[in-house]
Amino acid sequence: MNIDKEVNMQLFMQQQEQSRHLDYEKEFGIYKAIAQGNMEEVKLRHKDYEDQKRYSEGNNRNGVLSADPVQNAKYHYVILAAMVSRFCAQYGLPREVAYSMSDIFIQRVDVCKKLEEIDALQTEMIMSYTKAMQENRSKGIYSKQIVKCVDYIHANLQQELRLETIAEYLNMNPTYLSRLFKKEMNISISAYIKHERLKSAAYLLEYSNYSISEISEYLNFSSQSHFTSSFQELYGLTPKRYRDLHTNCESPDYNSDEINRK
Repeated sequence: MNIDKEVNMQLFMQQQEQSRHLDYEKEFGIYKAIAQGNMEEVKLRHKDYEDQKRYSEGNNRNGVLSADPVQNAKYHYVILAAMVSRFCAQYGLPREVAYSMSDIFIQRVDVCKKLEEIDALQTEMIMSYTKAMQENRSKGIYSKQIVKCVDYIHANLQQELRLETIAEYLNMNPTYLSRLFKKEMNISISAYIKHERLKSAAYLLEYSNYSISEISEYLNFSSQSHFTSSFQELYGLTPKRYRDLHTNCESPDYNSDEINRK
C-alpha cells in the first residue's frame, strides 16, 4: 500500500471512530508556555496535555507510532523534545544549549523500560526547559550581535576561544565587542566562557562516563588542576564529589572514543 492510500485509510478509520489528533491549541500551547518560561502556566497545561494526549495508551487521538506502548511513548517523547528545543531556541535560549538538553534527555529516555519512567522523565524535561527559559529571560533582551556571540561561544566551547577570533567571526571590532558584551551580559567574555564551560562540565559529570581528565581536556582547560579549582569555586564541590552526588546510574554510557571524535 502506498502512502496516499495509507493516509486515506487512516483518515477513514478516524472518522469511523470519531477520533482526532491532539487539539492544536493544547499541543502548541504547552510549547509556548515552556518557551516563555511561565512555570505556573506550564504546570496547568502539562496536566491538561497529559489528560488529553495519553500517548502511552497508543490511541489514535495521538497517533500510533508503535504497537508497543513503551516504544510508542518513547517516539512521542522524542517528538516533544525536538519541538520544545526548537521553540526555546526560537524564543532566545542559545541553540547549542537547547539542542544539547534535547540530546541528553533523549539519551536518557533510550534506557527507560517502563511507562512510568518515561512519564517522570518527560515531566523533568519540561520543567528543566521552563527553568532554563526563566533564567534566560531574566537576563533581558540582547542585541543581535550578542545573541550571535553567545551562540558562537556555545557551539565552540571545546575549542580555544579568543576575543579576536570571536570578533572576526562577527565582523566586529574586538574592543567594541568586549564593551558591548560586558554592558549587556554584565560579565566579561572570558568569564562567561569559563562559566559556560564549567556548566557543560557539570552536565558531563552527571550524565556521562567520561573521566575528569577527559572532560577537562575536551573543554579546553589549561590543566586538570585548573579545571578542578575552577569547578570547586563555582559549585562548592570537586568534580569527583559532584559526580558522586549527582550521577544517575541509569544514564547512557559514553566512551572516550566518542568524545575524541567530537
